[in-house]
Amino acid sequence: MNAQIVAALILIPVLCGCDGSSAEDTAPMKSATYYTQNLKEANEVAGHCKLLDEQKQRTLSVGDYQEWQISNEGVNCQTAVSVSEAASVRDFVLKQSKPAVTPTKLSAPSSAVPAVQQERAVEQKITSNQALAP
Repeated sequence: MNAQIVAALILIPVLCGCDGSSAEDTAPMKSATYYTQNLKEANEVAGHCKLLDEQKQRTLSVGDYQEWQISNEGVNCQTAVSVSEAASVRDFVLKQSKPAVTPTKLSAPSSAVPAVQQERAVEQKITSNQALAP
């Protein structure tokens, strides 16, 4: 009789423990550093997760949705979306901060060379006077 009780005490927690585990909980946790180094994967996961998040909000109760958010799958989704959006913002800012390409100055016709040289001389005098003025 004691052997049956001992077996039951060991077996019941094991069986109950397996009941709550799901694929979401066994998914490996991935860090922001991982997704930053694997940006293509982060973008793919983020696209999938945006749809998955909407579906989870529609189908799960509030408590179950919150539980999903703190599961490995939910955290991976949040991390991938954050890294993907940060990379998009970074790319946008870098594109905005690049200097605009200025067109190359065409050379003046040979008949206008003395006039161009005179204009440059006047500009240089003005610049040097401005630099010396208090």
